[in-house]
Amino acid sequence: MNLCHYLTQNNILFVKDTSSKEVILSFLAAELAKLNNLKNSKDLVQSILTREQEGSTFLPTGIAIPHTRTPDVSEIALAMGVIPQGFKESPDSESTYLVTLFFSPIKDKEFGRHLKLLAKISAIFRDPGFVKEIANLGDPSKIFTAIQQKERDIEE
Repeated sequence: MNLCHYLTQNNILFVKDTSSKEVILSFLAAELAKLNNLKNSKDLVQSILTREQEGSTFLPTGIAIPHTRTPDVSEIALAMGVIPQGFKESPDSESTYLVTLFFSPIKDKEFGRHLKLLAKISAIFRDPGFVKEIANLGDPSKIFTAIQQKERDIEE
C-alpha cells in the first residue's frame, strides 16, 4: 500500500480559509468530490463531518487524517490540504499543517485497504518536523516529491 498511489500533485490543495475545522473539512471534501467526479458532494461533506464528531482525527504531530467509509465511492479517494500557517483546533492544541482526507468504499473487502492507508499516512507523517517542512514547501510538485522520497525511505 503506497500513499503516492492515491496522492498526486493535482490533489494537494492549499487551504486558504482556516476559520474552523468544519470549513477546512468541507472545502477538502467538496474539492475531492470535484477532482473525482463524485456526484454526492454534500453527502460526502456531511459524512466526513459526522465521522469527525465521533472523534477528532487532528493529531498532535501536525497532521489530521479525517476519513470515512461511504457507499458514494467505489475506490479510495484522497486529497491533502496544506495549511502553511497552521490551524489550531483549540487554543491549547498543537497546530495542524497537513490534512489528509480520504473516503473509502463501505464494502467489507475494502476495509483492509482503509486501515493500511491510515497506517501508511501515520508512518510517513509521524515526525512533526517533516510535517512542518512539507507544509512550507509552497508547491504541490515539491510536496509530492518530498512525500514520495519519505515513503521510499521508510520502506527500506
